[in-house]
This record gives sequence, structure tokens and C-alpha cells, in this order.
Amino acid sequence: MNFDRSILKLHCFLWSFKRADFYRDLADALSRKVAIRDQLERSASNALMLKDGTSLRVMRALGARLAAGQGTSLAELMRGIAPHSDQMLMQAVDDAGADPSQALELTADAVDFQRRTLVTIASELVVPLLAIPMVGILSVILAQVIVGISADTPPEVWTGFNGFVRVLAESINEYSVLIGVALAASIATLLYRLPRWTGNARLKADKLPIFGLYRDYNAAIVLSALAMMIRSGKTMREALEALRTDARPWLRWHLTRIITSIEDNPNDYLSAFSRGLMPPTVRARLASLLDSAKSFGDALIVLGASEVKSLEKRVNVSAVSANWTLTGFFATIAVVLSIGMMTISTALSDEADPSRMLQRSQQRR
Repeated sequence: MNFDRSILKLHCFLWSFKRADFYRDLADALSRKVAIRDQLERSASNALMLKDGTSLRVMRALGARLAAGQGTSLAELMRGIAPHSDQMLMQAVDDAGADPSQALELTADAVDFQRRTLVTIASELVVPLLAIPMVGILSVILAQVIVGISADTPPEVWTGFNGFVRVLAESINEYSVLIGVALAASIATLLYRLPRWTGNARLKADKLPIFGLYRDYNAAIVLSALAMMIRSGKTMREALEALRTDARPWLRWHLTRIITSIEDNPNDYLSAFSRGLMPPTVRARLASLLDSAKSFGDALIVLGASEVKSLEKRVNVSAVSANWTLTGFFATIAVVLSIGMMTISTALSDEADPSRMLQRSQQRR
């Protein structure tokens, strides 16, 4: 049983990369008044004909869930099949009323945004994932060489910058395993805490490259979902409450802050959306739209349709910044050790000069 679940999860993961096509096909079917059950059967039949085992397994799982009465809404039907981030979008589709096809089209666009963003993030993180181990190995080798040199050289060599390099090399040589374990633990902790850490300190951390990347990504999803929900007739408060239901702790915290601000100041939506979830550029654009929009909801609908592309560019920039931040930190250590090797060689050459050796022998007398 557990093995079958694991296999299904693997198929769901692989299918998630092409789920936008499924949403568009479903939107087309609903616009033609085709029942969801019939569309799932058609999709399964097409997958069998095309020998697409992944889609076939997922379609059959969705069909079985629907037959068991567990798919009373799209959000419920897709829960555990599509990624968790789709839940907010599925709720927006469920609230779209009699014609959810347009909402599904917008959902497909939002999913495409997520896919492009994740591809960008993955491609940018490949560099540090490859560079950090290589730089780490180089740093360990240089540190061992410097420590070996320091054992048989006069203390005059180890002054100023060379002294700092020696201390750095000895630290790396002594604690290299501990540093590696601490680095792996830090990365694991960061990934675990990223969707869970809240509070004032997190608001400051969100200005940093990696945290800012996570914020911008979620802001785009929230904007898309809010725009769809408001377009379908929900009030701002209802839309925010719906999004908060299945949100992860960090996003739920931000949505709660927005809702609380609206409760305290019902007419000041701009301040509510300026409490940390939306990047400064989005808040500035929202303020500009409010100058001509009939209501805040109308401005948010326009923002959800237009600003997602700007957020995608911001995510790309944030991904590049995270790349350079991670790679640059470790590369700096290797560069310092490399420069240290050159200055140490120069100092050793100076100390080996006959006049310098004569001067030292006279000082010892």
C-alpha cells in the first residue's frame, strides 16, 4: 500500500510539470459543457493512446477520487495530486461561479509562471551547488599546504595579512568536517524554516536575496489568486480568508496581518498590503493604479494580470543575486587563500635572501 502511494506521488510529481496543459484542456471542456468526469475519462483514454503512463496514472487517480465522492470541488479533487501552491488557485476556480473556464485559463497561466520561475531558480542554483563543493575542496587543499609551510618557516613570515591567512588555513584544516556538517545543517534548516518562520525578524530577512526570492514568488501567486477571486464576485475579506485556509504558516501569517489591518482600517487597503508580503515595486504600482481605478478590487485585478510578469523578472533577479551571494562567499575564501599563497611565497623569498639571513644571525648574537 505504501509502495503504491509512493509510486503515485512520483507520478504526481512528474505530471506536475505539465499540469498547466491539463488545466487548459479542462477549461476547454467546461466551456463546451463537458462534465469533469467525462473529461477525466477522455484524458485517461488519450494518455493510454499516447502511451503516457504518468498522465494515465494521475487521471485514473482523479477519476477514482471523483467516483468515491471526494471531489465535490476542484480544490478537494486536486488536493494531494497537484502541488500545494495550486490550492489557492483551485479555490479561486471553485468560486468563479457558473463559468469557471476563464478562471482555469488564468490558473494555467499562473502555473506556467510557477514552472518558469522554478526552472529559473533551479538553473541559477546549479552554479552554487557545483561551485561550492569544488571551492570547498580547493580551500581545504590550500589550507593544508599553508599549514604545512607554517611548520618550518620563521615567525617573521606570518605577520599582517599572512598571519590572517595562516589563522584562516588552520581553522579550515582543523574544522573542515565540522564546517561541512554545519553548512549542510544550515541549508536544511533554511529550507525547512523558509515557509514557517514568522515575526519581525523575518520581515527584515525578506529583504535578503534568498528570502526575498521566496517572498516574490508567493506574492505573484497571491496576486493571481486574489484577482481571480475578486473577479468572480468575492469581497476582499472573503478572498483573503479563502487564501488563508490552506496557506503555509509564513503566508498565513502575512494574510492574517493584512486581514487585521483591514479590520482596523477598513478603507485603507494600501496600508494593509504594505505590511511585508508585497515587494516595494508592487506596492508602488498598486498606488499608481488606485489613482484611476474605481475601487481597490479593480486595481488589484489589473495588478494581478499585469504585475505577475514584473514579479517574474524580480524573481529572476533575486535568483541571480542568491546565486552570486552563495557562490561569492565561498569563492572569497578561496581567493583569500590563493592570494595568501602568493604573499607567503614572496615573504619566504625575502627571508631566504642572504643579506636578510645575515641580518637575522646578527640579531640573534
